[in-house]
Amino acid sequence: NYCEYHNESWKIDNCNMAICTNGTVKTKPFSCSFVEKPVCTNGQPPVKVYDDNGCCFHYDCECVCTVWSGHYNTFDGVDYVFKQLCKYYLVKEIQYKYNLSIMLDSHRCETANSTFCPQAVIVKSVIVFPLPVLQAFINGKQIYPAYSNHYLSLFSTDMAITLMIPSIQTKIFYKTNSFSIYLPYDLFHGNTEGQCGTCDNSQINECRYPNGEKGPCNIFAPSWVVPGLPCETTTIPPTTSTCSAVFVYPSSIFEECASVIPAFPYISSCEIDGCNGGGIEIPHINVTCIILETYADLCAEKGICIDWRNRTNGMCEHRCPEGKVYKACGPAVEPTCNDRYNSMFNAGSSPSSTDTKEGCFCPEDTTLFNQVYDECVPACDCTGPDGKPKLPGETWISDCNNCTCDMDSMSVVCKRTPCQTMKIPDCSEEGQVLVSSSDGCCTQYICGPGQSSGTTPFVPGPCQECYCGPHMDPITMVNIIECKPIVCNTNCSEGFEYQEVPDQCCGTCVQKSCVFIALDKSRHVIEVSYVEVLVFHTLFKGITDNF
Repeated sequence: NYCEYHNESWKIDNCNMAICTNGTVKTKPFSCSFVEKPVCTNGQPPVKVYDDNGCCFHYDCECVCTVWSGHYNTFDGVDYVFKQLCKYYLVKEIQYKYNLSIMLDSHRCETANSTFCPQAVIVKSVIVFPLPVLQAFINGKQIYPAYSNHYLSLFSTDMAITLMIPSIQTKIFYKTNSFSIYLPYDLFHGNTEGQCGTCDNSQINECRYPNGEKGPCNIFAPSWVVPGLPCETTTIPPTTSTCSAVFVYPSSIFEECASVIPAFPYISSCEIDGCNGGGIEIPHINVTCIILETYADLCAEKGICIDWRNRTNGMCEHRCPEGKVYKACGPAVEPTCNDRYNSMFNAGSSPSSTDTKEGCFCPEDTTLFNQVYDECVPACDCTGPDGKPKLPGETWISDCNNCTCDMDSMSVVCKRTPCQTMKIPDCSEEGQVLVSSSDGCCTQYICGPGQSSGTTPFVPGPCQECYCGPHMDPITMVNIIECKPIVCNTNCSEGFEYQEVPDQCCGTCVQKSCVFIALDKSRHVIEVSYVEVLVFHTLFKGITDNF
């Protein structure tokens, strides 16, 4: 507790300061200046941003841009409708600092008669599609979230994918019919342009052309087209009536959220799309459900998770595949049978109020096998040679071994396939030879017609198949034995490669790649150490093509 220099101060743990007073060390709380909460033009609640010391903070207005069924709500809260189909810049840096750009590609149409086109969002080399299930790719290879590399992280449920760039505190939340972009004000204020606006907490200059000139949002939006691609426009039917029922008034199912996230843009969208038929047609999807879902997702990001689908009389029900159950407030990362994966992504931890996701999850007393084989299993300990889960009591043959998922030890137990002990027959009679055959595991011997040399029977090689040929030896007047190598089955399943085995006639199939069957029944082969992310409908692209 002794110090030398009077009034010397330094920081200690728990945001306390140590001060030297007349040779004695005294402590006091770290002093922070008073901060006021700003009023955010986008209606979002201001967020705390801590200083480098981790003790003091100030408030900033988070820049949030949301797009759903042709409706835009920009970083600073300006609403407009834009429904042209092309590739556009959503976000560009005016002065490049973090090499970030986000693009929206709405070229790929789902059906010939539909004006709805799945949107692909591209950030750097990551492409997210929703066709018909969310899938993500990096450099053309499918990724199975949760996933992370030195630049980004991806998390997903069957309904949504979240892309995060920790170094610049950027997040993109993507669903099949909507997405939201979150940028930190500290890093991007006044330095963004594109269809999502300027991120400066001012609506005056929110909508601008690439040359900096201001203009109406729906008029300026086409100017952010990515050069070199043809574009097409859709016709927006005029509105003819007023929507009589709105979903987000106080006392509704969203009452808790209405005071946190402004409801007006979504009420307006409901009036245009849900009631007047002025929205984009989406086959088999109720447009009102998209609006409700988009608003609910924004609420969940602020820690207000609402189980709203069960209050729509089945209109917006989300049906899960067999063996899965729907959760409105499920874990951000579902735990799997892979402990290393669970530890890396904190899977299985109790979800906090601000870290929940909607989707289909494994029911109680089962576990997701892994992020590639989307299967719920009662036990995690058994895996077959193809990498797929095996259930307790299940048996299979692998490399001449009889294998079982043992119900007592809950582990794979394999025993060599026994071969029947056979006495080699005496094939010394005239015209007989010893013939061998193999099923790849066991060898059998029989006496077959053939050619002998003196009293010594002709014995074919261990990896030969011989038969009595049609041609006769002119000297012995015995048909000539013709032999050929045993034909091995070298056709291996996808992801497996045929390899020879020493001292055996035939080789075996060895797994070299992983095989994934998506929900749309498409097959994807992934090489070892590679990752791919599939998402269908929205695309993010950055300035560079490699991480």
